[in-house]
Amino acid sequence: MWPREVLPSSFYLVLGFTVCVLAVPFDTPCKIVRGDVEYDLGELAARDYWYMKLTSHTELTREIYLSICHPLRNAPSSCAGGNSGVCEVTISDNAENGTRVFRNAGNVPSEFSVSRYDSIEYVFKNGEKCTKTGRDMNYVTEVHLMCPPGKKQGMDPFMMSASGCSYFIVWMTRAACPKKVTFFNVTSCTVKFLNSDQILNLHALHSLSYYNVSSADAKYEMNICGPVINGSCGKENATVCEVVQGSDPVILGTTQNMELTWKNDILNLEYTLGNKVVEVQLFCERSAITPQIYFVSKNGTKIIFSVKSSAVCTPEKPQCVISDMKGNTFDLRPLHKEIGNWRIIPTRDEFRFEYYVNICGEVNDDLSYHCPPGPIGACQTSIGAKTSYNMGFLTSHPTVNRDGSITVLYTGGDACQNGQHARSTRINMICNDQNFEPLMTEITDNCEFIIDWPNPAACPRYVATGSDCKVTDPLYGNVFDLQPLRGSKDYNISDGIHTYSINICGPLVSMCNKESKVSGVCQVKDLEEFSGGKASSEITFNDGTLVMKFENGSEGCEGNNTRSSVIIFMCDHDESGYDGPVFIQEDDFCTYHFIWRTRLACPPYQVVDCSYISVNGTEYNLSELSSSVMNEEYYSSDHSKKYILNVCRSVVHGKASRCPYEAAACIVDLKHRNESVSIGEVQGGPYIENDILKLKYVRGAPCKQNESILTETIIEFKCDPNAYYPYPQLITEENCKYIFEWSTGIACPVEYPKGTTTGISSGEGCRVKNPKTNYVFDLGPLKLNGGYNVSNDCNLHLVLNVCDEVGKKKCKSDGVGSCIYTQNDTALINAGMANSDLHFLPGFLFLHYSGGDSCHNGLNRATLINFICGAEGSKEGPVLIHDDLDHCTYHINWNTELACERRISCFANTWERRIDLSPLIRTTGNYEALNPKNPKQRFYLNVCRPLNDITGLLCHPGSAACLADSSSISSPLNLGHPTVTPVSTYEDGVHLMYTAGSVCPSDPNIPVTSRIIFVCDKSAGKGSPVFQNVTHDCQYIFQWNTSIVCEYTEEKPDSGPVCQIKYEAAKANVDLKPLQRADGYLVPYGGKTYRINVCGSACQDDSGVCTLDGDSYGLSRKSELKWEYDRLTLKLTYYEGSDCMAALSQKKTSAIYFKCDMNAGFGVPVPDDIMRDIECMAIFHWKTNVTCIEGIYNTDSIPSNRPSKTIPVDENQPSKPISDDKHQNGASQDTSNTMENDATTNKQTRNESQYSTVSTVVATVLVLTGIIFVVVLLLFKSRRGQRIMNSTRRLFGIHGYNNPRRQAENSTLLGSTTRVFRVDDSDDDLIG
Repeated sequence: MWPREVLPSSFYLVLGFTVCVLAVPFDTPCKIVRGDVEYDLGELAARDYWYMKLTSHTELTREIYLSICHPLRNAPSSCAGGNSGVCEVTISDNAENGTRVFRNAGNVPSEFSVSRYDSIEYVFKNGEKCTKTGRDMNYVTEVHLMCPPGKKQGMDPFMMSASGCSYFIVWMTRAACPKKVTFFNVTSCTVKFLNSDQILNLHALHSLSYYNVSSADAKYEMNICGPVINGSCGKENATVCEVVQGSDPVILGTTQNMELTWKNDILNLEYTLGNKVVEVQLFCERSAITPQIYFVSKNGTKIIFSVKSSAVCTPEKPQCVISDMKGNTFDLRPLHKEIGNWRIIPTRDEFRFEYYVNICGEVNDDLSYHCPPGPIGACQTSIGAKTSYNMGFLTSHPTVNRDGSITVLYTGGDACQNGQHARSTRINMICNDQNFEPLMTEITDNCEFIIDWPNPAACPRYVATGSDCKVTDPLYGNVFDLQPLRGSKDYNISDGIHTYSINICGPLVSMCNKESKVSGVCQVKDLEEFSGGKASSEITFNDGTLVMKFENGSEGCEGNNTRSSVIIFMCDHDESGYDGPVFIQEDDFCTYHFIWRTRLACPPYQVVDCSYISVNGTEYNLSELSSSVMNEEYYSSDHSKKYILNVCRSVVHGKASRCPYEAAACIVDLKHRNESVSIGEVQGGPYIENDILKLKYVRGAPCKQNESILTETIIEFKCDPNAYYPYPQLITEENCKYIFEWSTGIACPVEYPKGTTTGISSGEGCRVKNPKTNYVFDLGPLKLNGGYNVSNDCNLHLVLNVCDEVGKKKCKSDGVGSCIYTQNDTALINAGMANSDLHFLPGFLFLHYSGGDSCHNGLNRATLINFICGAEGSKEGPVLIHDDLDHCTYHINWNTELACERRISCFANTWERRIDLSPLIRTTGNYEALNPKNPKQRFYLNVCRPLNDITGLLCHPGSAACLADSSSISSPLNLGHPTVTPVSTYEDGVHLMYTAGSVCPSDPNIPVTSRIIFVCDKSAGKGSPVFQNVTHDCQYIFQWNTSIVCEYTEEKPDSGPVCQIKYEAAKANVDLKPLQRADGYLVPYGGKTYRINVCGSACQDDSGVCTLDGDSYGLSRKSELKWEYDRLTLKLTYYEGSDCMAALSQKKTSAIYFKCDMNAGFGVPVPDDIMRDIECMAIFHWKTNVTCIEGIYNTDSIPSNRPSKTIPVDENQPSKPISDDKHQNGASQDTSNTMENDATTNKQTRNESQYSTVSTVVATVLVLTGIIFVVVLLLFKSRRGQRIMNSTRRLFGIHGYNNPRRQAENSTLLGSTTRVFRVDDSDDDLIG
């Protein structure tokens, strides 16, 4: 109810109503149809009258009695009678004893109208005589009924003006909301679904012509819920026509007499014509996406047909996991949305409408649009309209078609074509490696909306379940048998804290938790035992992976969970599996995860010797390229095909490599993953032909051009120690022979060094070879006349050179490679003689300058220079790390690209996506973690790259993690080097392992390793590592909660300027950083000058777009970057600008549309003319080559017209996500302070989110109030409207409103697409 406020006429308003219900028909029309919607005031007419009371300060009271669609009833006797619809009662002195004056303020109108602004104008005219300004007239009461926005509930009538001879009332009510026209009449085929209140519209089965049905002696042309069109009978209303050869067609039913009823679970449709009856029995069949009609019987004058159709099934949540006739499994669950819906890209002719669908469930409600309620799978809305249409109920299950595509059908939606048909939606899902947006391709004449949707969810999953530890591959038929892994003794596995006893294909041999022959997994710690799940012999084949689950273990785990276990068996040609599984992790639900590598999880395979010795004794060995656990992959240029191959062995089978058995090379069609073709099996090892080392695979699939020829694959190996991309490349395909070229140092002749020294002879100077790959490192370019100056915080200054002397000018003697000097160039000390004997060790290179001046302990001074392949973008050059006083050695670390042979990739591929960890790579500083059990121990880590320099700490050069003990800071423990790429595990976590660390303190026969487990936590931001434990085999385990590995990371309100976006199809990032200017871009338009910037603020108030007079059109830290429509246009939006009451958010915003143009250079922003008609949003277009995908891979072809004021960018460096400022503060920054700052930032973000919620509520109230008065102003002439607006401004404290522009305008923004922009269009993304 409205708050009581002082009206301009000094009256107080009290609202109320009676509870009397109208039980007689309306006296005047109460419904009006306008286009395809109707306005029905019936619910307001259900009351005898509405009552309002207005009291003034002078004790004058007015009572208003108001009725809709009929005269007043049960009102005070002096008000009743005649055709009065509004009665005013004036009471003087006091309400009980004062004089009462009754007057008719208007008669019930014979009709009402709808204004151009969708409000209902209900005007009561011809009331009692009234005199105003000396003129005689009649009382008039104008009531304007308006639909409240969104799902807001209505209010009681509100008196806006009560002066003179006219009253003006505003009424915000749901009864004024437009409703879709219902075309059904007495012969319509509508009935409620069985056991549901939803309406079944059988017009969904109405054919555009007719259905043909045959019996033994006749043919029938029939239609459902409509006439046969262009049939044999010819009559317009014929529904069933019998056609017997040699006789005239006979009409058996017409549209005149149709009856639709439920009989038990069968829906019966009857056509009656005289004594003839046609009965159509409709049965629910959720897999029947097209009606299946059969002739049943003919008995005298009655004919019975049966129809199987999903259209008559009661709506319910459909299946999401389905199978085809071959046993292939399809899982559509990844397409189901709990929040929001999938937006359909419409046809060119349908851009005035918006369409939304959901999969595996009903469409969700949304703030920016509304779908009809109920179990519907798709809805249609129109821009700016308040109506929406049901495009089909959830009546059918998804169906797999013969061609492998999947059809999702929603039927029985709202009526269309004047009630002849019902809307339905048909979604055709096509297997594709990329997830494209759903695209509407056609709207048929019978109102079926056809949508094509290529996506990976439409690809078969090939899932099968077996017992007795055996399971069959549904694609190739191989039987996997894990019975040999059943142990006579249990397998004992440790995670460093617990011990796990495991056995498969039967219960544990030992007891668990005082029970025998029950559990399959048992967790043991000290004297406590817990069942990790009951014994199981059931194994699941999941598209190349074998999974065994153990459930219903001990209860009472964290959160009162029941313990369980999962073992993933992975193919490894070289592993028997008898050593048992490896513990991976325990998740939040007390499930223990293990990986078990074994050849028993492999299908049949072949392996041959991978070495070759020529006649002259030259040896070649390709064994390093032959992997028992992984394959090599090559993609076609259009990314439609993937070539998978191994070396000297069959392909290792897994989810990503479902090749035919024994294939050593195969092609996978990425558009239809179930189609893979062998292009060769292993025949023999490598050989020499025409002085080229080759490997040949034969007996592939039959050639398409000539099936008598089998495909072959030949790999030609090229000796190249300097190969930057040592991967196979497809050269050609000729006559069903696939030719690959592979440049790699491994293809070079084998050389056996006489000793362990890896330095090159002095004649070659400053070069060294990797003995495994023969890659040659050359640091000669680092030589510098006069050397390099380095120093530390203790005023120790060194000058040094690389592979050469510094020179007498600085070191005062010849041959000195490093010397110490003071700031005044005195007390020069020789710190080592120069040499060019560069040494190689895994992870780094080093030079050792010895033979310097004598030290305090008699040793000669020396300088050790370590050359490290640091993170991309890290600062290069020498850094003095440590002054070892005990050994008189100066330790220098030097990051340089010359020390890089190959960095590991910092991403993990899953079946559905790529998880990129590169945003976690640090180029300065490191991550730190403490050992909670030993406060003296501190861990230092980086991600995928070596540690950055830590002054005063001698972490092993090139290591990615090390452990420092404060009691022995000079000898930290090396926890491993970054040599293995990250791996995605079963539960979508990511594991990163560092290898080849220091010798294990507890077992000198094994090296130290470390494992970082990245766990999805959307609230953690980038997160930081936490030490967990160390295992018995010296592996240090860290857990890292981070949003980086989450499938969807919610945008933070204050995420900072957004500058990068991924282009999925190209697996590349588009970076707008080159477009940034220090002072922004000036764009004049409409008498204003706009200042625009990207990747940062344009104005002092942090605005991304502003005017020179100080008006903000959105903050740079409140921004969003996304692809629009066909992904050829990139949209950058800034939110939260200056106040603007006309916008839904009441804030100004701006949008910049970037369009690829290779000839435009960097380009400049251009204003859109639509800005003339909107006041709360600024829109610009920007043609630029920066957003062109082809430009990412061919930067040399991009025209160079870099603006002079653009911040320079190193285009030779790969694009990196924006790092937090705290990551750029240098190596000396305290990491603990960084973590504390992260926590403070997260807390501040949560507080701002709470304030944002309050602001939304306040904004909604203000918008609701503003709508009433804006419409009122537009409905009246300027003079009267101005008077009313002055009153309402005083009432609600509104200081002004000016929006003379029209509300909508078409603007071509996206090439051939057209979008309608509204005044409040800037807020679509905010409220969506």
